[in-house]
Amino acid sequence: MAGKILKEDVDALRQQADILTVVGDYTTLKRAGRSYKGLCPFHTERTPSFNVTPDGNFYTCFGCGVSGDIYDFLMRIEGLSFPEAVENLARRSGFTLRYEQMSARERRAVGERSRLVEVTAAARDAFRERLHAPEGEVAREYLRSRGFGRQDADAFELGFAPNRWDEISRQLTAQGLPAEDLVTTGIAARNDRGGLRDRFRGRLIFPIHDPGGDVIGFGGRVLPTIDYGGFDPPKYLNSAETPLYKKTQVLYGIRQARPEIVRAESVLVCEGYTDVMALHQAGFGNAVATCGTAVGVEHLRIVARYVRRVVLAFDGDEAGLRAAERAWDALRTLQQEGSGVDVELRVLALDGGSDPADLVAALGADGLRAAVDAAVPIVPFVIRHHLARADLDTEQGRATALRDAVDVLRREPDPDLRRAWAKREVAAGIGVAYDFVVRTAGRAGVDLDAHEGIAATSPAGGARGGGDRTPATAQHARMERAVLRAAVQTPEYLPEEWFELSEEDFTHPRARAVLRAVHAAGGAGVPLEAMLEHAEDEPVRTTLRELALEDDPEVADPSVAPDVVGDRVRHLVAERVRGRARDLIQRLSRLNHSTDRDEVLELQRRLGELERRRRELTLATE
Repeated sequence: MAGKILKEDVDALRQQADILTVVGDYTTLKRAGRSYKGLCPFHTERTPSFNVTPDGNFYTCFGCGVSGDIYDFLMRIEGLSFPEAVENLARRSGFTLRYEQMSARERRAVGERSRLVEVTAAARDAFRERLHAPEGEVAREYLRSRGFGRQDADAFELGFAPNRWDEISRQLTAQGLPAEDLVTTGIAARNDRGGLRDRFRGRLIFPIHDPGGDVIGFGGRVLPTIDYGGFDPPKYLNSAETPLYKKTQVLYGIRQARPEIVRAESVLVCEGYTDVMALHQAGFGNAVATCGTAVGVEHLRIVARYVRRVVLAFDGDEAGLRAAERAWDALRTLQQEGSGVDVELRVLALDGGSDPADLVAALGADGLRAAVDAAVPIVPFVIRHHLARADLDTEQGRATALRDAVDVLRREPDPDLRRAWAKREVAAGIGVAYDFVVRTAGRAGVDLDAHEGIAATSPAGGARGGGDRTPATAQHARMERAVLRAAVQTPEYLPEEWFELSEEDFTHPRARAVLRAVHAAGGAGVPLEAMLEHAEDEPVRTTLRELALEDDPEVADPSVAPDVVGDRVRHLVAERVRGRARDLIQRLSRLNHSTDRDEVLELQRRLGELERRRRELTLATE
């Protein structure tokens, strides 16, 4: 945005806008005296505790404690900065904002953008009009064949470009839009005689928006029943680079997905326009797609504004591996730049030839949700790919696989994770001793110090993560330590779920040894001396003493301590549930959904049960 919005316009818009209309897009409100009441859009609840006061455009939730004015609501629900929230509200309200402190160049830039956005919006409207006209039946039939109806088309503002040379160009210029602006936005190109020809012809049109909702470009797909004559057009055609559209900086569906991305605290990135639509239709409103390019630095910058957890839904083949590694390269570039972007990359590997819509059909919505939740962290995904294509039946093949795996570990900056991946993915995957992996890595200059403690820093809130029972981040290791610290120091705060925990739920060998000592001594609540007596060795006794002496500021307040400890324990139980779901998903992927129908249905039923259990655990922490 160029220039600063005039404060008097910010204040005037705050007073004039209707908060009931804005909030009503996200939750149903009913009058309750002088205010309005509904279910909170920021947390899950069954009894309405969210209140909106039209006088002053103010809201508050007595359930989760959030409150603020209309701008704060948009910032929170849409993941916007304050200026973006003001501009968003102005667009919703038809309010014209004024800016100050703008140079002549900035004023020209703002004017050009406004002019070009007017052109792309007019083109969007022209395409939509034709989709629902009689000539658009060919496109509507294709949408129906993919399982999409009018509601889906309207949600994504789909359109149709007729298979004629200049129809859209003629309509837009007749509306008074400059021909040169049509060329600048990539809607039209100059023909040999200097006139205009439409760039998109005979295609289903997918408008591409920026996060604020402006149309900045288009994607077009050929339709199987249209005769293109002797010309064999590319299946997909995207807008060329323009002042509005930079393909490395846009994500399809971000306008529709942003509220759900913020709510779900994760984003699902796939590869196609219809993939996004199918996922939204199945209840995954946090899905977006790249526009014909790999996930790059700017894509990660965009999603990092809203969430930390990024799940890549890529093919489980070599192309999917390359796409995942490019995304990982982009993340490391950001980290090396010191950008502050902190993203956790995971991969939902699809079977070759399948897409997210196929996965919904195979697993059902609950099964796919479990699969997404159990997505594999990027490093194990890459290591498993390298091992899968290696010949592990020969010494030479194992040696080559080990060198490749060590090279992958070299790119993991977290030493705790390097050790975890080395043991659980490399040593176990190849079938060699962990010490041998450590020595091989050391010779290659990769530090895998064999010392394995439990991360000694205090936890910073609840760990979000997927189904791998290796730590998704160092935060998971801190979570394990915090749970064991509670068992030693404050057993009275442990929830019922504590009794569900077993060694299976702890990833570090030292953590499992501490748990064994606690159980052998008689369980949480016995004196420290009894635990020390049952410790296996001096390192375990040292860890027990550390746990007994460590401070934990988050449980210092007795009024919140039971909730804090309970949330931590439930997160560990949820990790196990996700791991079991992942195992079922792997079994499902090996079945024939026609000949093994009974077993498929049984596994889907069990997946649904695991997903419901995971939701219970998650809701209990909110």
